[in-house]
Amino acid sequence: MPKITHLLLMAVLAAANVMQPAVAMPEPLDIPPPQEEKETKESLLQQWRLPLEGGRVSSFFGAARGRRAHGGIDFSVPHNTPVMATNDGTVVASSMGYLGDRKYGNVVVIEHEGGLRSLYAHLNKRNVSVGDTVAAGELIGLSGATGRATGPHLHLEAYQDGTRIDPNRFMLANLEDNALPSAMHAKRTGVEEVPPAPHKAGKGKKGKASRVASDKASKKKTQVAQKTGKSRKQA
Repeated sequence: MPKITHLLLMAVLAAANVMQPAVAMPEPLDIPPPQEEKETKESLLQQWRLPLEGGRVSSFFGAARGRRAHGGIDFSVPHNTPVMATNDGTVVASSMGYLGDRKYGNVVVIEHEGGLRSLYAHLNKRNVSVGDTVAAGELIGLSGATGRATGPHLHLEAYQDGTRIDPNRFMLANLEDNALPSAMHAKRTGVEEVPPAPHKAGKGKKGKASRVASDKASKKKTQVAQKTGKSRKQA
């Protein structure tokens, strides 16, 4: 092959390489496994703030309460301490009692993303109504001792798709840092059985109407027995 022809061929090949740049191979994406992705999503969605400024934990979720465990977290605070939403959501309950159970006193329940709900009980005053949209840290009421309470405090509960769960799993703050010694002791000696979620009267366990009927029937049996006893003595 003549030298000129060889040089021309080399020039053509060099030009072809310049006109056709190399294709860059994409780097593999760092995609987390499905379970890890789900946990990451939940952790980002559910970052709960404290419902109070100040106050000490007087009872943890799962703490021993007789034969059953405590179903929420109690914060010891004075009357009329501002109570705030733990996260963004919609108010689904604002009433005296919840689902027929009046032990909660004045209560507010907020529905959050991911099937979560937060419940705030024993309030002295409720500042929101059903259907209201609230933001994390927004005032929803004032603490008190309404319902079944031995003193002023806030009782906080959490639910996942209707099942009662520990609110502490979503808290940004470390609640143990400011807990009463008695609360820490009760937490260490907690029991396994946590009370079920609230239910409407007449469903599941006996409702108020059923208990009243049962009490009346029992009282009637006692009166009949007393009359029968008197009749036998007279005879």
